Amino acid sequence: MLTTSCLAAPLTVRAITLSNSTTLKATYVGIRHGESVPSSQRRVCSSLVAGVDPSNGLTPLGRAETRAATQAWIAAQTPLIETAFRNRRLVILSSPFSRTRESADLIAQTIEQYFDPNPSTAAGALKPQIRIEADLRERDFGRYEGQLHSDLIYPRVWAEDARDPTYQGEGVESALAVQRRVTALIRQLEERSGAGEGWVYLLVSHGDPLKILATAFNQISAAAHQDPQQVPPFRTAEFRVFHWRAVPAAAP
Repeated sequence: MLTTSCLAAPLTVRAITLSNSTTLKATYVGIRHGESVPSSQRRVCSSLVAGVDPSNGLTPLGRAETRAATQAWIAAQTPLIETAFRNRRLVILSSPFSRTRESADLIAQTIEQYFDPNPSTAAGALKPQIRIEADLRERDFGRYEGQLHSDLIYPRVWAEDARDPTYQGEGVESALAVQRRVTALIRQLEERSGAGEGWVYLLVSHGDPLKILATAFNQISAAAHQDPQQVPPFRTAEFRVFHWRAVPAAAP
């Protein structure tokens, strides 16, 4: 992965602030989907039409690692999760793509089975709510859609992002555009009467949108999303709490 240290100086594009507050009301957890069929083939799958195709869902490994990661996260954060779960304040928000929807469903099933193993409970009675959120969709890689060797394509795009977060070459959705839509979602959640103390939102999405959302929480330019020193890459099926950095937005 390329870093800003080996690239030309990026354009000065300030981060889009999430809030004017010193803290956010709810807890936000970013979750990257498990290994998918496209990623196992090193194939770009970023358009909505291809993304919702069931054939582009999770691999068997992706399903297994999603269950295992959910169990590990529950074990590490049991009090937070159980309180939100029991109070019906645990909400799973998923990208509309099949690989994220499958991941979200596995996460919900695992949480329900962990906290309510009683077989007498009606199936799904305590299953966490899942909502589809278009703003969590994969970044659109334009004319790269369907191409193989994604491991070579993505670094080229990220290098351009680091120089200019408004880059849209080959029809690629700019990093800044992604930052705008994911931060808009967080603002909406904060403004809703339901967002408040004790609410936990699990954001099941994709690598680039999650990294770019991390730049917003850190109040840095979207250009920095590909720099592992500032935003570590999301592993498949990784759970990561977003921490709000309440400082004035600064140029990268």
